Parts: sequence; structure tokens; C-alpha cells
Amino acid sequence: MLSKYLRDSVVVYPSERKPGFVYKYMRKDMEYVCCRCRELGKCRSIRVVNDTVVGRKHPEDDHHPDCQPLPQSVLLALEADRDMRQNVRSTGKRPREAYTDMLTNVAKKFKSSDEQVFISQI
Repeated sequence: MLSKYLRDSVVVYPSERKPGFVYKYMRKDMEYVCCRCRELGKCRSIRVVNDTVVGRKHPEDDHHPDCQPLPQSVLLALEADRDMRQNVRSTGKRPREAYTDMLTNVAKKFKSSDEQVFISQI
């Protein structure tokens, strides 16, 4: 559930009501706040203890009316972008080479063609 790239500052919760979509929560003190609700001016938060969401409400309830879960492919695209940038920093590879390598590996990483098209457009 916790992002391995951002340590424990971001929690990605897969939506049970909309398969293929996720909610993204960021750490604020002892709780995690929904990123989209925060942009819209509402504070929907959850608590995470031992990689388990605890509380009385379901994590998908009580969001801002305009808050919608993100498609999982958006987060996968961000992860591919972070990997590419980390590769440039750690190996000294030219950015264009890292980008080309990332595009050649898209077919291996992502199974569906929709995800491949989305990544290549970024």
C-alpha cells in the first residue's frame, strides 16, 4: 500500500467500487489526506497502522463530490517517469537515452495496450 519511491509519505488505496482506479493519500502529521479532496478544499483523511487502513468509515466514503479516483495507469506513468529520472541521476545517462530506454521497456512493463498508449503520450 505504501509507495516504495516516496517512502511512507504517500499511500495508494485501490478502489473497491471502481476496479482499475486508485485514491492517492499524502501524509499529514499522523494521518493521510486525500490529495484530490485537498485540492478541492476538503480534508478527507485516513489512518494507517501496520499497512492497514483503520477507522470507522470506508476509505472511499465522504470525499468531496468532485473527487474521483485516479486511473491506475496515471500512477504507473508517474512511476515510469521517476524511474527514468533516477536512472539519469544515478548513471549519468543522457536524458534522451533514458527516455528511449523507458519507451522500449513499456511493452515489457505494462500488459494492456491502453496503458502502453498512455505512457508513450507522456
